[in-house]
Amino acid sequence: MILLGIETSCDETGVAVIRDGKVLTDLVSSQIDFHSIYGGVVPEFASRIQLEVIGSLTQQACTDAGIQLTDLDGIAVTVGPGLIGSVLVGVNFAKGLAYALDKPLIGVAHVRAHLFSPFIEFDQLSFPYIGLIVSGGHTELYTVNSFTDVVLNGKTIDDAAGEAYDKIAGALDLGYPGGPFIDRIAKEARVDKEAYAVKSRKPPDAVKFPMAMMKRGNYNFSFSGLKTAVTRHIKERGPHMTQRTISSIAIGFQDAVTGVLVRKTIALARYKHMKRIAVSGGVAANAQLREMFMTYRDEFEIYIPSVRLCTDNGSMVSFLGYQLLKLGIKSDIDIEAYANNTHIPQRARTPAA
Repeated sequence: MILLGIETSCDETGVAVIRDGKVLTDLVSSQIDFHSIYGGVVPEFASRIQLEVIGSLTQQACTDAGIQLTDLDGIAVTVGPGLIGSVLVGVNFAKGLAYALDKPLIGVAHVRAHLFSPFIEFDQLSFPYIGLIVSGGHTELYTVNSFTDVVLNGKTIDDAAGEAYDKIAGALDLGYPGGPFIDRIAKEARVDKEAYAVKSRKPPDAVKFPMAMMKRGNYNFSFSGLKTAVTRHIKERGPHMTQRTISSIAIGFQDAVTGVLVRKTIALARYKHMKRIAVSGGVAANAQLREMFMTYRDEFEIYIPSVRLCTDNGSMVSFLGYQLLKLGIKSDIDIEAYANNTHIPQRARTPAA
């Protein structure tokens, strides 16, 4: 079975071809350089650029996989949540292909695609497991029982973790997207201690910031208060901070974010008596978050895919589409795109929209 997967939920355009669950090719057209000029994603520009590249990217993916469009057994596409203009670009393109080729269309929920993406690299991963999705738009904690049985245990009640990273990086004038910049500062300070020793300098100490909603039994997240605390601290320090001060703030902020993500995930796994934990989404590329989870390897099986699979990509869409099509689940040609997660029930008997 050969499936094409299309992902256009935000600013990336991802197209992948998968055969029997194995990725043949995975292409991503990124817009980071463009949107970094504006300090964040400009939705209208994002969808226009996607409209320009999606056709050629699809053709290139098929060429690289050594197939023709007519060889496809189905077309999977992200139908939401995401920037509605961007989602519509992918959905309408997929609908056109499915109709023209007379192939099944499989609408995939973006968050569900992330949730199952670790399977692409880890054959040993099995159900059930605790799944943490952490990205620019989503911070959610799930119990994952099967490809068609997913239970939401906790979510952010305000900002997503990735969104908080971008805003704090912007306040520190580090650049966009914020996650890689803050992660790099923290890594240099904590790991590359030899570099500081050569200069006879001590690595900067982290500023202590609060971790919200840490009450036992609560698996929701909140990053708005943390964001406020950090921005207030930045204003108090004034406009002419030293690089050392900036590093101390960035490190403290990251400690607070990664600390709450790891502690709540571990707490849920213990409460559910589950031994497997999978982490995915763009913020799962964060080096400190990955290292913190790996300190629990003696107690849990920890599955975090490679950085490329953490960020938005077509492979995760085509993989989930393949699993759903094997189960006989497909979408009507008039399936609608949607912008937010309220479209999906907390307990979903099918990850497809």
